[in-house]
Amino acid sequence: MNEHQNKLFALIESENKTELECKAFLKFSRDLLVKTTPYRFVEEKEEYINHLGISDYLIVCDAKDTTGIVARQAYIWETKAPQCFLFEADTANRVMPTKDFISAENQLLHYYDECRESGVFRTEFGILEPKDIILGGIIIGSQKRKVKTTKEFNYSPIEIDKLFKKALNLRKTYLYGHPNGIQVILWDTIFEFLGDPITPKQNQPSTLPSVTDILDDGTKITK
Repeated sequence: MNEHQNKLFALIESENKTELECKAFLKFSRDLLVKTTPYRFVEEKEEYINHLGISDYLIVCDAKDTTGIVARQAYIWETKAPQCFLFEADTANRVMPTKDFISAENQLLHYYDECRESGVFRTEFGILEPKDIILGGIIIGSQKRKVKTTKEFNYSPIEIDKLFKKALNLRKTYLYGHPNGIQVILWDTIFEFLGDPITPKQNQPSTLPSVTDILDDGTKITK
């Protein structure tokens, strides 16, 4: 792990809520939080105040399409602490979104709509069209905190994975199921994105036997 990963890992594993501290690492993960390859990043804000409250994370970038046309875009994100669960037990075969998750959805939608309709917002960041204000998503929880169990419904790890996937896929299909729908990201994904990129090794001699070696050798070859 590199330095950024070490610090974020400790924050994710903490028993105390560390949303504010974790947000500081989003600037290193901004490529993950936009839907097109940006021509350049213009501005990022860990908080943006509007009439409805404080939006948690804002990214403004210039995106270039395949014809070379550049459009300024803004992405609106909502964050919750990695200590927050996404879902909690409802029945033996069903989970439901937690209060934290519902709150994040509600805040994100209202902040996004407010920014999209605000001429002041577009003027401040040089955005020409409302369509270029884009719904980002929610960064919340971790692999360890996908589903909160109870004494009555103490799911096994396999059951947790199954119920989590089912509940999230239903939301993706029926609530978020369009190109500009809400994305849901665990803090573990931010942690992984912070890892050092792997550079492919080039011009390395192959360790596999060549076709000629195989044909000329009458003995068995152990791969």
